[in-house]
Amino acid sequence: MIEFAVVGPLLVLLGTTILQYALMFNAKNMVNHASFMAAREGSLANADLGSVQQAYARALVPLYGGGRSGRELGEALLRAQADIAVHSRIELLNPIRESFDDWADESLSQRYGGRRAIRNANLAFRDASQVGASSGQNIQDANLIKLKITHGYELKVPLASTVMQFMMRWNDSRSDPFVTALYAQRRIPLVSHVTLQMQSDPVEPGNPVSMPGQGNNGNPSDPGLPLAPPIAPPNCVTAGCTVIVDPTLPPGGGAPGGGGATGNPPLFGCPPGDPNCTPLCPAV
Repeated sequence: MIEFAVVGPLLVLLGTTILQYALMFNAKNMVNHASFMAAREGSLANADLGSVQQAYARALVPLYGGGRSGRELGEALLRAQADIAVHSRIELLNPIRESFDDWADESLSQRYGGRRAIRNANLAFRDASQVGASSGQNIQDANLIKLKITHGYELKVPLASTVMQFMMRWNDSRSDPFVTALYAQRRIPLVSHVTLQMQSDPVEPGNPVSMPGQGNNGNPSDPGLPLAPPIAPPNCVTAGCTVIVDPTLPPGGGAPGGGGATGNPPLFGCPPGDPNCTPLCPAV
């Protein structure tokens, strides 16, 4: 009994964590495939984000239950569309606003309702040495569709999901409100980047990404890995990390400068400075 009491909780935590990672790995493979299918649809549909999102949802039907009949597949598609609309973000990283500034074909505007478009035909015979002043791209670069898809995968395995949620929230820099919101909802952002050759004329979306200039002053170079200061993991009191020691408060709990009995650490269920977190355990 003593041995089981010591080893049992650790084995349960390891087992549930392995199961959650296996499910997440399977989901990441599906998201990668769906991202490619979405980019392929976008390359044929003038880089329209609405068509991209519909193709992404169709490709993720297996992740949302699938089915063996038309009715079951339709229900899975509805679940995928509803979840993706709220917990996923699709960004068109190319063509950018400056791509249309340099390479928009005025003769195509009437065909696409007055919106700017880049001609896709006869790219093999266009001069690749001519580089646009605003975008730093040639006509072939402007005819690439690049997507960044952030999918909020829901953690479902008991215990392991709680531990992973608190660890991810503790390590969150809060520089991206969308990602921070995913952590608060027990979801993990799965990010995919896809680049494909356009097979139709790229049409400017309503709010395109803007990245002016040629980048690195026109000299391609490896930017290397981003520098990020290491963040120490939280000091967890419970196995699920739902109660942690707040390092910003002095020993004994309470507000800085006093309060609490000596030797009692301040315990909270939230990372310091997280406005979206409700403490599971008050300070003692």
